[in-house]
Amino acid sequence: MDRTDVAYVINTTPKYYYLLPLHIGLIHRYAANLKWDILIATEDPGHPIIQQMLTKYNVKIVILDDKDSGFLASRAATMQILSKSQVFSTSYKYVIPMQEDFLLERFPDFIAIQESFDILDKDPAVQSIRWMPCPGPAAADEKYSDRWKILDASRDEYLFTYQMCIWRMQSLTTWYTRLCSQFDIDNPGPLTEENRRILEIRANYAENYHGQLYFKEWLMSDGEKHLAWIRIHKHPNAVYMSPWPYRPTAVIGGKLEEWAIELGRREGFPIVTNRQ
Repeated sequence: MDRTDVAYVINTTPKYYYLLPLHIGLIHRYAANLKWDILIATEDPGHPIIQQMLTKYNVKIVILDDKDSGFLASRAATMQILSKSQVFSTSYKYVIPMQEDFLLERFPDFIAIQESFDILDKDPAVQSIRWMPCPGPAAADEKYSDRWKILDASRDEYLFTYQMCIWRMQSLTTWYTRLCSQFDIDNPGPLTEENRRILEIRANYAENYHGQLYFKEWLMSDGEKHLAWIRIHKHPNAVYMSPWPYRPTAVIGGKLEEWAIELGRREGFPIVTNRQ
């Protein structure tokens, strides 16, 4: 996996910095040969944990303004920065947006990952490819190839999801930019920071019913295709039989799951949750 036109982007805030040593450490353990840039997008680049990741793993830092530190705003601002040519002396063609608590637990399926890159390189209609089959595509969706289906707005409840997906840079930039603008229209201010956080995260603005309608209108109305990995079976461990095997997710309702603590201990990256 020698591609250097791929940005693996973790949008994060100080509250969840403690997960970064485990998250990035697991990538270097199970996917050490990847040449993708790992980027951390955050508003506090001088934090000791961020500096540790910079020194130990040579990550790249996308510095965000405090005003852009919100859940949606941070993602839109990051994409706008990365979509400019020659950021970090690199022109990124594809982007993989990640959350801190998507923790790689075993070796990825590099053949499937290469298949997805081949599809994106050859078919300009394909805008994104979902690697995590939770949620998987609907059973009746049309097959694109043996291991991928085309998401269908009439069948799939989740056209957009925060779960792992590889995107064309411009498509994801368009999505988050328009979503932030639409959020302001749908929620005329003034909003307190806490109220905005509740609406963006707890109400799950991007993944809820309205978000799916926007996704269909903005990113599926002109022949665009979005593919998804076909779930192998219905049992929970099907998430491990996917291109990038992880459990979605390690933080639920703001609380770190016990299995994630055990994973960190077992893998040699013990989680220290009281770091500030």
